[in-house]
Amino acid sequence: MIFFDNASTTRVFDEVLTTMSDINSGFFFNPSALYKNALDVKNILEDSRKSLASRLGAQKSELFFSSVAKESNNWILNSGVKNKKGNLVISAGEHASVYDTAMYLKSKGLDVRVAALLPDGTLDLCDFERMVDKSTSLVSVIHVSNETGAINDIEAAVKIVRQKAEGALIHCDGVHAFCKLEVDVKGLGVDFYTISAHKIGGSKGCGAAYISGKVKIAPLLHGGGQENGLRSGTENVPAVAGFARAAEVFASKYNKPKADAIFEYLKKRLTDFGFVYNGAARHTGFILSLSYAGIKSEVLQHMLSDSGVLIGLGSACSSKSKENRVLAAMGRSKREIEGNIRLSFCANTTMEEAVAAAEKIEKALDMLREKMGR
Repeated sequence: MIFFDNASTTRVFDEVLTTMSDINSGFFFNPSALYKNALDVKNILEDSRKSLASRLGAQKSELFFSSVAKESNNWILNSGVKNKKGNLVISAGEHASVYDTAMYLKSKGLDVRVAALLPDGTLDLCDFERMVDKSTSLVSVIHVSNETGAINDIEAAVKIVRQKAEGALIHCDGVHAFCKLEVDVKGLGVDFYTISAHKIGGSKGCGAAYISGKVKIAPLLHGGGQENGLRSGTENVPAVAGFARAAEVFASKYNKPKADAIFEYLKKRLTDFGFVYNGAARHTGFILSLSYAGIKSEVLQHMLSDSGVLIGLGSACSSKSKENRVLAAMGRSKREIEGNIRLSFCANTTMEEAVAAAEKIEKALDMLREKMGR
């Protein structure tokens, strides 16, 4: 099987499975208990927090664990807006966990403004600048698009906000940037940054949020005092330790020149075959969005699945929808959106897999063309 839907989730690294198994069997104690065995577990939790925080350029005290990045995004948006007299500015390219939360807040009376995308899927900074004003309370701009892999210029967006909206808070969804880009939250100038374990070879059900020590935010959950009182509930120590281990393993396996070569090979071969590239010049090399107008991408997906190649059609969180909000915001036509596929890779992806997948994609597309009489 060739798995090219890693943007939806990744296979858990063997090293992570070992770490999680060891903790589940030998360090199963509640980290909030007071005996020594529990203290050992608490130390594992805090060492993992320190390790992950350091990869963000943050202090250990600024990283808070959640069940998933979606939870972190919801928490920050719901808590980051000071009052209904202010406004929230997001990009049209946000993940559903940000966009849908913003639309919920809008339904409750908040002034929500959505900045446009450029045709390459990156934030239109000119439109963004028009949206931000002195009443802006919170801004959310995704670092790397989960649909196209396009990298947004977060530093430029932050500069605009700091010049026009003194006191506004800035959130960045970093799920598809973490471990794939060098991330320094202090250098970026953001107040919040969210990450997820299962996008880098960790377990599902474990996310984290960087919350600047300069910011006060309302607790997400009450009753227990864990996570410095901001998210009560017994911590999922095996998953957290697995998250930290996954970041280590990913870093050891990630070879940027190899990843870029795989990306460029597939991009060139498939665009030469008739696909249109949906993406930017600046990308991570892990997500390749392509469209072929006139085909039904779900049919192609099923054909490839039968031949042992698993691909995505876009965000798994929006898989039940026939629409693609992000591609539409990029100006793609309905036919292009209907013919969109998303190939996404991991640190273990090989060129041999890319070559084999390209051959099977071309074969399946030829069959579809024949059926369409082309």
